[in-house]
Amino acid sequence: MAYKTKLPVQYAPHITTNIRTGVKKVTAHIVEKEEYSIDMLAAEIATATTVTRPDVKAVIDALVDISMRHLCEGHRVELGTLGKLFPTLKTTPTQYLEDVAQSIKGMKARFKAGDQLTSAMAQATFVMVAPKSSQGEALETKKEAIYAEIGHKPAPEAESEGGGEG
Repeated sequence: MAYKTKLPVQYAPHITTNIRTGVKKVTAHIVEKEEYSIDMLAAEIATATTVTRPDVKAVIDALVDISMRHLCEGHRVELGTLGKLFPTLKTTPTQYLEDVAQSIKGMKARFKAGDQLTSAMAQATFVMVAPKSSQGEALETKKEAIYAEIGHKPAPEAESEGGGEG
């Protein structure tokens, strides 16, 4: 089943500066919305199915607990079309095999999106909004501040009509 988002992803412009060269550029950052908790997911799943919210919450809690245990034991955890979690080690390279065990600093979990999630995200649409940090400031005011700092994109040069030199 293909998934289609209901709303566009909101992004805000952000100025970045290259530390070495001082060159300023503009990039986009997602304007984060409120975190969607397990309780919120459980309530939404319960309204979309015949399963009660406490039962859904219990299953999600069990999924989290069991997934954590398996990740900590070195297993990859497949989450269907959503993707997979897999454990990785934080280590420092060493010159000798005998030092490898001491070079292990701990574990991390990584997530690899599944094909269906990747496809759904590729179909997302986007809309520019003012950043959260300037909620009272209008988007047009923010755009003008960015243009004042880094300038406008140059207009493409018109092609000459004669097609030849001089």
